[in-house]
Amino acid sequence: MENLIERTIKHIKARREKVLNGGVNCIPSPLKKFRKDFVGIEQKKYYLVTAHEKSGKTQLFSYLFLYNALDFAFKNPEKIRLKVFYYHLEEDEQTIILRYMSHLLYILSNKKTRISVSDLESTNEEQVLSEDILKLLETPEYKERFAFFEKCVEFMESTNPSGIWFDLNAYADSHGKSIYVEEEYTNRDTGEVKKRKKFDHYEADDPDEYVLIIADHVSLLTQERGMSLRETINKYSEYMVTLRNKFGYTPIAIQQQSTETSDLEAFKANKIRPNTPGLSDSKYTARDCNTMLGIVNPFKFEIPTYLKYNIEKFQDNIRFLEVVIQRGGVAKGIAPLFFDGATCYFTQLPDYKELTKISKYYEYLDKIRQAPTSTVSMFSAVKSIKRIINYKWFK
Repeated sequence: MENLIERTIKHIKARREKVLNGGVNCIPSPLKKFRKDFVGIEQKKYYLVTAHEKSGKTQLFSYLFLYNALDFAFKNPEKIRLKVFYYHLEEDEQTIILRYMSHLLYILSNKKTRISVSDLESTNEEQVLSEDILKLLETPEYKERFAFFEKCVEFMESTNPSGIWFDLNAYADSHGKSIYVEEEYTNRDTGEVKKRKKFDHYEADDPDEYVLIIADHVSLLTQERGMSLRETINKYSEYMVTLRNKFGYTPIAIQQQSTETSDLEAFKANKIRPNTPGLSDSKYTARDCNTMLGIVNPFKFEIPTYLKYNIEKFQDNIRFLEVVIQRGGVAKGIAPLFFDGATCYFTQLPDYKELTKISKYYEYLDKIRQAPTSTVSMFSAVKSIKRIINYKWFK
């Protein structure tokens, strides 16, 4: 049997050959200009996403991790397979699906069909959902995407760390095998030398399967018997480290910043960026993760400019993504992001000095702020249906 050094060298050689042969070693980040700081989703990595309350943690996580992974896996079935265990501790399943539908309508229409979750549900009686949108969602193009979502994403019911641990160990046992080696040890009491089995490594049935474990958000975990919330989060994080190290799984935890980091004193001290001391209820997640991503929403603090971007014009449509922790890499990279909450869409903004490019975002914002989302969507939905009627499935 190969020793650890031999297996590690074999591992890095195999990863090199995979790329040279057209494969991938990560799901690439959709923020292409920020890939030096955040390359994308890797196997055997633990990610933590944090921000102040109502700053877009769930939306950013959804865009960077869930939607991006689904889109890449859908388009590249020969390169990766995807399995997502979604522990939805805050939102119900239908809300998550509705947000995905809104995002998909926007992306598949080349950003022309812009309709919010509220409009999908006909919340405003003066803006009832267009029948064209319903027809669009029932076309083969969308049905195939929804079927893929259901195939890859499993909404889980466990809410405490032990239940989650049991779920994922059961999946690992049925989708690979654990390899053990025999080692000698000395009994402390008798001095007798004995032999025992020791875990060596795990061999997945499909090495190119990405297993994502999502917890949104960890402060809503059900407390383990006899444990405080802090101890419960610590236990959850301990389990995630083991699942990462043992099976190569990819935990993604969402965690709020504490209220102390979003109060008036923090604002006065210009300390509104998410950080490790500001993590709510437990700091152990920062110790355990490979990458910690922080999100800043300057509009929440009524700041007129932030990092030389005009917040008065962008208002709630701008976020700043920061790599707070990066094990084995360089942290502190910051990306200014345009954010459309109606469609859960992010894109990296040009440099603040590129005034012509920035002005196009102002023009777009003026347009969408003046018109309800459903008005924007109805015309483009008709165009999308006409395009899909000519799609290959109908030929």
